[in-house]
Amino acid sequence: MGIRQKQKEDRRRKILDVSLDLFIRHGYAGTSTRQISRMLGISSGLLFHYYSTKEQLYLEHLKTALDGIRMMEEYLLLPLSPLQIFHEVAESALSYFTISPATAKVFLLAKQALTADYLTEEMEQTVLKMNIADRFAPTVLAGQKAGEIRKGDPKSLALCFFSAMESAAENAVCFPSVPLPKADWLVDLMKA
Repeated sequence: MGIRQKQKEDRRRKILDVSLDLFIRHGYAGTSTRQISRMLGISSGLLFHYYSTKEQLYLEHLKTALDGIRMMEEYLLLPLSPLQIFHEVAESALSYFTISPATAKVFLLAKQALTADYLTEEMEQTVLKMNIADRFAPTVLAGQKAGEIRKGDPKSLALCFFSAMESAAENAVCFPSVPLPKADWLVDLMKA
């Protein structure tokens, strides 16, 4: 990669980092492209060179969240027991929250988007694909049949697990000096 390409990629990364911080602090409606430009010390014109609209920038973050969900779903393909799958998902997510604080922030942005009333059609279509509980409910059911996951509605149990991960992401952002929970603690919510 040449120097100019690296500079472009660095600037794109900074735009994403600053906009993510502003979106999770002020929401989509409370964040303007002018604020983003000001925080970066660049002109609005230069910002629009990278992202033509605020919607495009926000959508980029939603797509990053969707990529994270797809990565979690890859654990469903491994030859692991249902409880091991949940352990690996938790271990991986918590590790990313530690290594890359932006990962926890993207988790929060996705959570906000689930109840947002400002989404455009394209944003809404991306958010609809984030229904992770539906994808993991069959794994919960398999774990229940194997006797390793507690009884209860499979979708509700999957939501409980992922809600605990969302809480860990929120704590990583709001209280960065407090250690994250252990993956075992999150998995214990599921154990029979």
